[in-house]
Amino acid sequence: MSSAKVKTIVATLLIAGSALAMLAYFHKTPPPPNRLEHEAVGRVLAEGAAKLLAGGGRVSVIARDTALFRNPASDLQFRGFMAAAKKLKLNVGATNYVKLDPLRVVKLQPADYLGILQRLNEGDVVVSFLGPPFLAPEQRAKLAGKGFRIVALCSGAMPWQVDLRELFGQGLLHAAIISRGAPSATLPQTEDSQVWFHHFYQLITPASVTEMPFPVNAGSR
Repeated sequence: MSSAKVKTIVATLLIAGSALAMLAYFHKTPPPPNRLEHEAVGRVLAEGAAKLLAGGGRVSVIARDTALFRNPASDLQFRGFMAAAKKLKLNVGATNYVKLDPLRVVKLQPADYLGILQRLNEGDVVVSFLGPPFLAPEQRAKLAGKGFRIVALCSGAMPWQVDLRELFGQGLLHAAIISRGAPSATLPQTEDSQVWFHHFYQLITPASVTEMPFPVNAGSR
């Protein structure tokens, strides 16, 4: 083999190696979600539902369908919820799995949410991993007299985008888990999931609604 061909082969291998190295650098596999943090989210949702259930009511769950688009964090949250629900002896009825486009905002369409709420009975509780219902006045009118409660995960930027206080006032939200605005960069050095939860999240109830941030477009009040 001539020296020219050898140089060509070596140069090709070097270019291919550099390309693979750059691809690996810019497409790093993200670290797995923290098990303690996300399982704690599910546990707190279950505990919130247990406090709101009344008169033999059942729990109806709204969760992300991760069969097509994997979401390990969602799976951990759901697993944490089911483990806590079993421990608390919650009567978990229907689980509504929702297929979501991973590039879109995590929420359930109002009409679909309304359909779920209309099937509830007095004393039932909805546990939603996909936020609260955003219903039009005419949709809310169809729920008059329904004695259900809603516990929802409202993480990420949601509290800064929509007025969750208004939903509490409308009876469409009774407990919410929101993300802390600026959690400490120093992560907890413990296996206590409760510590991890409070590091990243806050549980909001009617008694602590004033602790929620106002939506950015609402301005200062």
